[in-house]
Amino acid sequence: MEDIKQNISKNLIMLRKNKKLTQKDVAREFNYSDKAVSRWEIGDSMPDIDVLLKLCEFYGVEFDWLIHSHEEVPKQKNNIKAQIKIAIALLLVVSCYTLATIIFVYNILINQSNTWKVFVIATSIALLISIFCSRKWWNRTCTFTLSSLCIWSILASVFVVLLPRTIAWPIFLLGIPLQTIIVLIFIITKDITQK
Repeated sequence: MEDIKQNISKNLIMLRKNKKLTQKDVAREFNYSDKAVSRWEIGDSMPDIDVLLKLCEFYGVEFDWLIHSHEEVPKQKNNIKAQIKIAIALLLVVSCYTLATIIFVYNILINQSNTWKVFVIATSIALLISIFCSRKWWNRTCTFTLSSLCIWSILASVFVVLLPRTIAWPIFLLGIPLQTIIVLIFIITKDITQK
């Protein structure tokens, strides 16, 4: 019995690291504390069988694989769940640009005004949607990159809206402290999740 427990613990660590996830990421995915995930990986406790089965599904391995000793993670088959998540994120982003295109076409046909600025604003909204998806489904580096892009695209949106009325370039000075905050949050959360 002890061998199975050790195998499960070792394999859970290997699977998590292979996916480049932290214990906190796994805990968030399964609605547990990172301490619970840590206890699973140390072997102090084991999750219920239904949680083990969900972990197998999440990592794309068979239950039989999880309970036996292995030196490396099996090669992943086409991960349908990951593809669905990417498709949902892309659908949301494309919907955002579709709405921007409708507004653009409406303004050209009905109001006879060129409102190209709506696409700059749509980029900011699309990046916000991507950040939400990234925090929920993908890794921290992706979220950090999208957050940085989002800050600068929001500032660009404000810039193009204000451009005809005033000297708007100083708006980009706000990006410096905002970008610094994003970098510091990234560093702090990285240190917290590694403990």
